[in-house]
Amino acid sequence: MSILNNDFLALTLANQDGIVPFQFSFPSGVGFIEDAGILRLEPKQSSATSLVLSVGVHGNETGPIELVNQMVTAILNGTISLKIRLLVLIGNPVAANLAKRFCDVNLNRLFNGAWQEYDGFEAQRAQRLEQAVSDFYSIAENKADQMKLHYDLHTAIRGSVHEKFVVYPYVENGIYNKEQLAFLAASGIDAVLLSHQPTTTFSYYSYAVHGAHAFTVELGKVYPFGENDLSRFADLKKSLTLLLEKGTLAQSSLDSLQIFRVLDSLVKDDDSYELSIANDVKNFTQFEAGYCMTHSDKSDYYIKQTGDAIVFPNTNLPIGQRAGLIVRPTIIGDLEFD
Repeated sequence: MSILNNDFLALTLANQDGIVPFQFSFPSGVGFIEDAGILRLEPKQSSATSLVLSVGVHGNETGPIELVNQMVTAILNGTISLKIRLLVLIGNPVAANLAKRFCDVNLNRLFNGAWQEYDGFEAQRAQRLEQAVSDFYSIAENKADQMKLHYDLHTAIRGSVHEKFVVYPYVENGIYNKEQLAFLAASGIDAVLLSHQPTTTFSYYSYAVHGAHAFTVELGKVYPFGENDLSRFADLKKSLTLLLEKGTLAQSSLDSLQIFRVLDSLVKDDDSYELSIANDVKNFTQFEAGYCMTHSDKSDYYIKQTGDAIVFPNTNLPIGQRAGLIVRPTIIGDLEFD
């Protein structure tokens, strides 16, 4: 069997509930469709680099899905010659077909085993995606010296002061990887958000469980299929192509990166919970000290220091889930690197 027209996205959306696994050849290697939205590509020669590219963990975030599908097509038709191991995951094809962020539960809150607390499609999908990543890293020929990478590509519900930014998973010892940050800078990333605690996101799972260099990568705003300007992802596409073809991480000065530390998570604690901001306020909008950011019958949250900003504000979610993050600017010189 083969993938019709080398269109992995079309195959996935047409088989959202599952597909019989099959193997096929392409010019620079061998491919394996392992399940709906799960594609493993192995180059002809051995490689110590294992890259996971995940998209569509939220089904309506179509830009990264289209970008990665375009790159997969280029690999399968021979335009890109693959030199590293690659696992491509379309996270939530059911939601993608419905043009929805998710069906029952936010899939990006179900990793690191959190899926065990829920029922339904997304819980099963989180378990399946964890297994796919675990299998991918474990069957590498060069397990001992394997470079494990995972870039989980997203777009945001609202606009952003910094259009393209990444969430760096919580690092317990506070020591960060300079080469990865330089790669992200070369990929057109404007800002880096340093997490302050463990989470149940996909990228944190790969970091915490598998020791991968893993990031949640936000690439702009949500648009429907066919309405994305993929030229806005040109720098990332160029960096990823270099990585796929040469096994080389593009590098750029860290001076272009704005660094933020997460101070607090805003958690919806009541049905009366509301944010004191307009619906069109952008990510990384800064506020004055003392501003009342959230109010409910149970609590209030006040901005602690002028310049503190909000990211991912959203109250359209169940009680107990994160309604936003409060972040504070810092400088690259304050970071420790390995």
